Amino acid sequence: MSSVGEKINFSEWLQNEMNKRGWSQSDLARAADLNRAVINKLLNGKSHPQPTTLEAISRALKIPLETTYRAAGLLPANSDHDETVEEAIYVLKNIRSTQRKATAVALLKALITEEENELRNEKSKR
Repeated sequence: MSSVGEKINFSEWLQNEMNKRGWSQSDLARAADLNRAVINKLLNGKSHPQPTTLEAISRALKIPLETTYRAAGLLPANSDHDETVEEAIYVLKNIRSTQRKATAVALLKALITEEENELRNEKSKR
């Protein structure tokens, strides 16, 4: 995800998010159930996003609403803010199956263990 804490305007942020997904304006409009003209105006800086538009864009992009609000300047930047953690929490909350949630947590724990082992191996080689 693009860092929202940096000085980046909403239209640049939105274009970056669309580019990551290989989406056109029409693709985003369809996914967000918005008129393509609304997306075009946002991308050209001709309008400021409204809360309902931001909610639709967040749903379409499958990202936390807070991230979209920060990009739009409606929430302050958070110095402790880590979008990856926010996204992981968002994704985890949206998994309905208890078993799948447990699998996701086990995978994250395995990644932590793997990283710790790599760090130990690096230290032992020094």
